[in-house]
Amino acid sequence: MNTLLQDLRYGARMLIKKPGFTLIAVFTLALGIGANTAIFSVVNAVLLRPLPYEEPSRLVWVWGRFSQGNQASVSPPDFLDYRAQNRAFEEFAAMRFYSFNLTGTAEPERVGGAQITTNFFKALGVKPTQGRDFSPEEEQAGRGQVAIISHGLWQRRFGADAAIVGKTLLLDGQSYEVIGVVPDDTLLPQAAEVWTPLNFDLPEMKVRRFHFLRPIARLRSGVSVQQAQADVDTVAAGLEQIYPNSNTTWGLRLVGLREFLVGDARPALYVLLGAVALVLLIGCVNIANLLLARAAARQKEISLRLAVGATRLRLIRQLLTESLLLSAAGGIIGLFFALWGTDLLVAMTPGSLPRAAEIGIDSRVLVFTFALSLLTGIVFGLVPALQASKVDLHESLKGAGKGSASGARHNRTRSLLVVSEFALALLLLIGAGLLVKSFRQLQAVDVGFDPWHVLTMRIVLPDSKYAEPEQIRSFFDEVLQRTASLPGVESVGTTTQLPLQGGGDTYFTIDGHPPDDPNQKPLAFNPQVSHDYLKTMGIPLIKGRHFTQQEAEADATTVIINETFAQTYFADEEPIGKRLTIDMGKPLHCEIIGVARDIKLFSLASQNFSAMYLPSIRTGFSNLVVRTAGEPLAMTAAIRNVVQSVDKNQPVANIRSMEQILASSAEQSRFRAVLIGIFAVVALILAGVGIYGVMAYLVTQQTHEIGIRMALGAQRKDVLKLILRQGIRLTVVGVIIGLASAFALTRFLSDLLFKVSATDPATFTAVALLLTLVALLACWIPARRATRVDPMVALRYE
Repeated sequence: MNTLLQDLRYGARMLIKKPGFTLIAVFTLALGIGANTAIFSVVNAVLLRPLPYEEPSRLVWVWGRFSQGNQASVSPPDFLDYRAQNRAFEEFAAMRFYSFNLTGTAEPERVGGAQITTNFFKALGVKPTQGRDFSPEEEQAGRGQVAIISHGLWQRRFGADAAIVGKTLLLDGQSYEVIGVVPDDTLLPQAAEVWTPLNFDLPEMKVRRFHFLRPIARLRSGVSVQQAQADVDTVAAGLEQIYPNSNTTWGLRLVGLREFLVGDARPALYVLLGAVALVLLIGCVNIANLLLARAAARQKEISLRLAVGATRLRLIRQLLTESLLLSAAGGIIGLFFALWGTDLLVAMTPGSLPRAAEIGIDSRVLVFTFALSLLTGIVFGLVPALQASKVDLHESLKGAGKGSASGARHNRTRSLLVVSEFALALLLLIGAGLLVKSFRQLQAVDVGFDPWHVLTMRIVLPDSKYAEPEQIRSFFDEVLQRTASLPGVESVGTTTQLPLQGGGDTYFTIDGHPPDDPNQKPLAFNPQVSHDYLKTMGIPLIKGRHFTQQEAEADATTVIINETFAQTYFADEEPIGKRLTIDMGKPLHCEIIGVARDIKLFSLASQNFSAMYLPSIRTGFSNLVVRTAGEPLAMTAAIRNVVQSVDKNQPVANIRSMEQILASSAEQSRFRAVLIGIFAVVALILAGVGIYGVMAYLVTQQTHEIGIRMALGAQRKDVLKLILRQGIRLTVVGVIIGLASAFALTRFLSDLLFKVSATDPATFTAVALLLTLVALLACWIPARRATRVDPMVALRYE
């Protein structure tokens, strides 16, 4: 213990003697450790921290699956059959994502929620903090006018009223008794603030072709996901035999709940963690080079200690102690950087990143920081310590260190470290270049409509108040007319499905062209729109005509299809005038009157799908879209007033401009590109500083040799070439190794790239040239200084 304390005191004194070196090393480490800790805090919250449920490893998310392999929801009759017949689930529950108009207290508000089976919270292993859970009989008609609310809604809307249980909520105009409050972490797997029981007695719950339930299951103890999958496959085969018209090729696909929640985020987070680890590794290489240079300056000190009896192991331990002191200081300061960096990451994090609210510094992150500090101290300190302890006592004590085998060995090690640094920097820069190019490709996508100066907001009319189509039509007619008359409004429309937001699809048949298999009807997305919607959104009509107002107010008998629909089903025919039969609960016979341009329905990166626009303002779930002359969000208050002037209890929700929706579609790609771009710039700077340090040190060591060359007649350009040649040799080797590494490793980025090859030649070439130019500049500065050496001074240089 006394020896350790002695090493610590001596190491601290040596570091204090060289404040410039110490500050540079500590700052470099703090930057790398802080960045790694911040990224790890995200990985920890999203991927590593257990889900806030009882035995979360037994929870599985359940997808509907049909022949094309696509994922879908599950129909209520199928859900009930699977719940009754499966043998693998301890609990099998389902939800229907929903939202409610909350009125009766304060301003009308649209709150997110879900209709759920009464065993939903039991399946998750969640218990109300106040009140009780749903009872099984509350799934029956007339027994389900009860609600459970989230802790957040209880605090925000009801002031944390201790007597909330038993009070009444007005949801969609109907009274619900609050029976319980659940913790906020029950927001998984979808943000919700209100839950009500599903009613399986409703007519829509009897139709097997309507898929809208999202099941979740708790496996029986000892049952694996694979065993449960085999069990539900058996049930699916039986249902296919009994209900061939609706269940042919249909089944379920089970996914662990964690995988469902974070699966899409995992590759991107691992790439970010790998990128920031490369930055730290490059920093460690730089510090190792600094330590080698420092060890060369301390060669006489080390030789004297060996001469008076110190062992090589004792010297290595002393030098490692100094390295660990540096890494400890870097870790402590890095932790403060991480606190700031984590807040910055939370602010930058895409809204779609799961569990983002849980990101923060906890005990696991602190352990990671401590372990990382210890590891970096060993990584950058071990090689210099081993090299420094290999001393030729005879040569060193004579002062011949500069040209000795020891000096040459140090130079080889430093050169090797610089080559490694360049290879790592090139790998990171190429990855960043690919992601930035992918982001630019995503931004350049033609969305098919004009997103500028368009305001959107969701309006959902409660069935209890707007039960008849005429009531719905009358409400929206009035809202559309009053909104159109507002100053600054150019046009207005409604749609059930906004661009870039996805939506529902439906079956259809082309009259005169029945499908080969009656059980395999084609599907198309089916937005229901007002007559001015396409004009308001700036969606061009390729051929045909727009809807008339009369067509939107009557039962739909016309339809406008998109380009993909026309190319898929009418490649060699004229689609205008053809007739479709659309399954809208009942057969709907429509004539095609136009072909509209394709738009991006799901995301900027999604492929184009067949879609057909139906003229209708008779659905209570619609998005109001308003094209404005100026800033769209400035019209929010005026349009909200219009809606509430028609119905004072009707809230509006999801108020966003189409520019915001467009930006959110690219937010994950932007997040990755920005972060890795920052890391790559840091790596580029560190690599440039690294080769500059090596070349400056080599020039210092070769001062005597340069003096001799110049005294014998060498020109300045000859000296310049000599120094540059050494630097270029290191650069070329580093670039070659880096290109080979990038070619092998960037293929792991393939899933994150859009319209860019993982081995894109332009990116590889541009990055290699950039790094080479930086290296040449870093070499040129010390080389130019070498040409100014006075031969007489150099000849006397020791």
